[in-house]
Amino acid sequence: MDYKAYNDKLFSRWAPIYDAFELLLSGIRKKNVEQINPNGKSVLDVATGTGSLAIELGKKADKVVGIDLSDKMLAVARRKSKAENITFRQMDASRMDFEDDSFDIVTISLGLHDMPLEIRDAVLKESKRVLKPDGKLFILEHDLPKNKFLAGISATLINTFESKYFLTFVRSDFQSYLRSFGFKIKRRTPFLLGHLQFIELFV
Repeated sequence: MDYKAYNDKLFSRWAPIYDAFELLLSGIRKKNVEQINPNGKSVLDVATGTGSLAIELGKKADKVVGIDLSDKMLAVARRKSKAENITFRQMDASRMDFEDDSFDIVTISLGLHDMPLEIRDAVLKESKRVLKPDGKLFILEHDLPKNKFLAGISATLINTFESKYFLTFVRSDFQSYLRSFGFKIKRRTPFLLGHLQFIELFV
């Protein structure tokens, strides 16, 4: 099964119940938006899912475009928001249909760990391409606690309901990986006892 087919199968199953898990992240989303500070900015939300982050960003940003591969997830997002400054589009983030230097800010929230490495590479390259020269990339992703025993238990438990790409992702050196694309890390903030990390980057 190729990546797109796998993605469609995975998120067609998750779409009806995904927002139940979003309740756990609502406080983190608000803190993330405070750090992003999208006031008056144009924002691209990659792997927008059911649009929770895009909707929160839209309360302050000038324009928000949320893209995702899953039409089922996007259908939920469109039901949740009718704001005129927020647009949801079905799009392959590894081959974006945007001009160079199109956005002030790009966000990717809990999306990269669901991608095979070659797709993840392409998504980050595309994110860099569509960012304006003084733009910023913000990523919320899985991480593991520093305690090795707790990290092992957490990885095993989370892997039971995550995508098949999760374990490889979470065991990798994510910060070095991001730097390999020319990004510089300005700030990294841990959440949920080290199970999530929010990273602010610039070129």
